[in-house]
Amino acid sequence: MKFQIIAGDICLDFINTLDNRPDPARQQELLNSYEDLADWAMQAGAISAIQRASLLRMAKDRPQAARIALRNAIHLRECLYRLVTDLLERRRPAEADLRTFSGYLGEALSYLQLRSVPEGYRLQWTEDPLRLEFILWSIAKSASGLLTSVDSQLIRHCDAETCRWFFVDHSKNHTRRWCDMKVCGNRAKARKFYREQKRT
Repeated sequence: MKFQIIAGDICLDFINTLDNRPDPARQQELLNSYEDLADWAMQAGAISAIQRASLLRMAKDRPQAARIALRNAIHLRECLYRLVTDLLERRRPAEADLRTFSGYLGEALSYLQLRSVPEGYRLQWTEDPLRLEFILWSIAKSASGLLTSVDSQLIRHCDAETCRWFFVDHSKNHTRRWCDMKVCGNRAKARKFYREQKRT
């Protein structure tokens, strides 16, 4: 499956994997299998093609564990959706969501190791052994970085009422309205043009 990676941060692109979220009748789950999750992660830059292949082999050998990893991914996604929505609407987040996210983040950070590199030191994920939850670690780390940075004030949701995908607004004047001008922006322009033509 081809995913749209347009949010400017992988944790927001991850939240956007439930399409048409505002309309329950039209909602479309884009992560219907562990393979979908791995495909999304590779396209988002969270894992490499080699890591994807290794994870899919592991998922095939351990289908029950893969289903649990996918379920946990959806659980994390919905927790992140609520936290980001609370931030945008300036609401106090639920303590349960803070605890849930902190649990995922704590697990992720426990797999980070300090490695020596020619220019000094670098934090890298341990991959020995590679785990099916590996994808979730990058998402949790990305979210912790975004939500505690100045860029958290630049998170927006698409103006299209049927979309509402999240993105980081890095436009010059911070006036970006659409998740993707080619999709929601053009649709909005077409609707506006149609209404104006109808009035005239």
